[in-house]
Amino acid sequence: MGYKLWCFVLLWSFSVSVFATEEVRIAVASNFLIPLKSLAKIFTNQTGIPVHISNGASGMLYAKVKRGAPYDLFFSADARRPLLLEQEGLTEKGSRFTYVIGRLVAWSPNEKKISANLLKLNSTNPSLRYLAMANPKTAPYGVASVAVLKHYGLYESLMTQKKVALGESVGKAYQYTVTGNAQIGLVAKSYVLNLKHPVKGEVFDIPRDVYPLLEQQVVVIKGRKTPAVVKFLTFFQTPAIQQQIQAFGYDTPFPQ
Repeated sequence: MGYKLWCFVLLWSFSVSVFATEEVRIAVASNFLIPLKSLAKIFTNQTGIPVHISNGASGMLYAKVKRGAPYDLFFSADARRPLLLEQEGLTEKGSRFTYVIGRLVAWSPNEKKISANLLKLNSTNPSLRYLAMANPKTAPYGVASVAVLKHYGLYESLMTQKKVALGESVGKAYQYTVTGNAQIGLVAKSYVLNLKHPVKGEVFDIPRDVYPLLEQQVVVIKGRKTPAVVKFLTFFQTPAIQQQIQAFGYDTPFPQ
């Protein structure tokens, strides 16, 4: 093999190797999993860059990041944990920002048995075995759910009767409800606006002033600001993608 040809093959092999290792690894709160999967597919189709997604409760993912889990981006369900990571020196400087404002709804798969309207909910109804919600100790949507139940005067009675099923994340609360283990669930609006898998039953839109603002922030983990990560964040903030996110039931902070 001639010297020039050898150099060309070496350069080509190096380029392929670099491209093959270009990827984005994301830890995302369960409520934003469905939208993120949809967006990641579009991003990969446009760029050829694969996106690997891990999901769970924000508290659990925060703990994994602190233990050195190999994530590039952390899309939390709150603003507190990204701020903590920033204060602990575990994020890229200036990378933290609000990516969506979440919405909480009550959902009943069978409104003939249990109405999703929290104004009508009676905790002593024999058809109500469980109301599902995220655990306030691990998930911001759980904190919001407690505030909602207290606002409607349901929290104490449901807890006393042991009719609250806690999931480690709002995704688990949705699973409890969709499987019928719980007759009503306090879930992220994104779950009931899934156009590919529309839900049956009744949805009750909870007024925004009833629960704490669900400001969800993202950070780039320290040492992980790769060109692929920058491309993904740039893609994420484009008007077309922001419109798609809004269609999933979120408010977005970026101008259209």
